[in-house]
Amino acid sequence: MSNNDISATTLPIVDAHHHLWNLSDPNHHYTFLRPDTPNDFIAGDRRPLKSTYSIQDYIKDTGPYNVVKSVHVEAAYDIHADPWGDIEWLYEQAKTNKNQLPNVLVAHANLADDQVRERLATLTNRFDKVRGIRHLINWLDSKESKYTLCDRPDYLTDDKWKQGFGLLNQYGLSFDLAIYHHQMNDAAQLARENLDTTIILDHCGMPYDNMVSINQWKAGMAALAQQPNVSCKLSGLVMFQHNWTAESLRPFLECALNVFGVDRCLFASNFPVDKLHATFGQLVEANLQVAKEVGLSKQEIERIFHDNAFRIYRL
Repeated sequence: MSNNDISATTLPIVDAHHHLWNLSDPNHHYTFLRPDTPNDFIAGDRRPLKSTYSIQDYIKDTGPYNVVKSVHVEAAYDIHADPWGDIEWLYEQAKTNKNQLPNVLVAHANLADDQVRERLATLTNRFDKVRGIRHLINWLDSKESKYTLCDRPDYLTDDKWKQGFGLLNQYGLSFDLAIYHHQMNDAAQLARENLDTTIILDHCGMPYDNMVSINQWKAGMAALAQQPNVSCKLSGLVMFQHNWTAESLRPFLECALNVFGVDRCLFASNFPVDKLHATFGQLVEANLQVAKEVGLSKQEIERIFHDNAFRIYRL
């Protein structure tokens, strides 16, 4: 069967990255989605996101597409105010649909925290769906920048944070890596020092200025891809390209496919954030179009949309 015979609506999909949130309580703990949070953020206008997004909303958005399993990634929930509330709600969400979406979870932990070992132990002992950790460490220029998503610029080189990172493998946890291109060399060094820990780069390394720094971005992607324990999510590009086309996404998708290879790339929707600028179907169709145009076989396309996420997140 040629790759032209693949239908976007029948292709089995494991969505490797989406979010859900419960904002029904006005005193909720999703720090990026509070009423007083600035509406301008890295993906545009935050206001459409400031309402509950449940698994039923996600199922409605994915519509006729064949999403068989999904990976939920933490959504900046304040764990100091409520350590387990978001995870407990996600377990309840999974009970409400036949495919039990979301099937596995990437939880939050600050790896420099004094109690990080205790948090990792509880996450793995109490919650069997937890497969990995994400700590947003994107930093650009200053703490005031809308592109800065953490409180300091030096996590990747900080000894205490790196010690916390070193605990992940002991607890069988992967790490979702959220960074920009100028942070990629330090991240590649971290990967080299922790070859037993699976690292998944979020959103193609978040090329926030699109073509302006594409050469620096490509160099960083190549450095990360040299580390065999790093994979890459094909997602999030429309956060930075609001009037996108498949052709405008292609340089980034094609580079990721070339340097990481088809066994280390994973399709993901980043819904509902990417919903600001695309439907779920448009994202599937665009990724599938580029995959076909670069000559991937049916089996290679199935790896990107299903098999790789199934393996990497141990579904």
